[in-house]
Amino acid sequence: MSRAAAYLLVVTAAATPWLEVLLVVPAAILAGLPAVPVVLLAAAGNIATIVPAIYLGERIRGWWQRRRGGTYRDTPGPSGRSGRGRRVFDRYGLAGLALLGPLVTGIHVAALVAVGAGAPRRRTLLWLAAGVTAWSVATGILTVVGVDLIVEPDQLPELFEAGGPGPQSATRSAIQSTHAV
Repeated sequence: MSRAAAYLLVVTAAATPWLEVLLVVPAAILAGLPAVPVVLLAAAGNIATIVPAIYLGERIRGWWQRRRGGTYRDTPGPSGRSGRGRRVFDRYGLAGLALLGPLVTGIHVAALVAVGAGAPRRRTLLWLAAGVTAWSVATGILTVVGVDLIVEPDQLPELFEAGGPGPQSATRSAIQSTHAV
């Protein structure tokens, strides 16, 4: 598999609901892709799908208000992922939902919950993007550090074509540089 195809797979997987950056970033780094591009592409892929979720959430909120005559907050709490998201939103606000969303509900459900609960579109997008970016960076750092502590750099898989700048050159060099210190 070429690196370009691997990077496209990272963006696509991160954009897929419930395949959050928490899964995609470690998998891609462990597969041998360099950590920095993986973190950036995974965050971008995940953030790109937040925008349609926010617009969908607004449409659902409008439909709900027309149908029920009230707001989302006036109704009994739903169950499942959206119920957990609503409890997080009610307790911690938009910032808490943005930071806990990838863990508790998934960022896409968090976007629907936030807008459905009345949060403005722009603030929702900014907070959720910040949350996804923070989780991408944290997951990338923890993966590289964890691999450094557990696995020897030569034990990483060789999944990409050898014609490039060397398999896993950025990941391996980052990990090997910590071994040299």
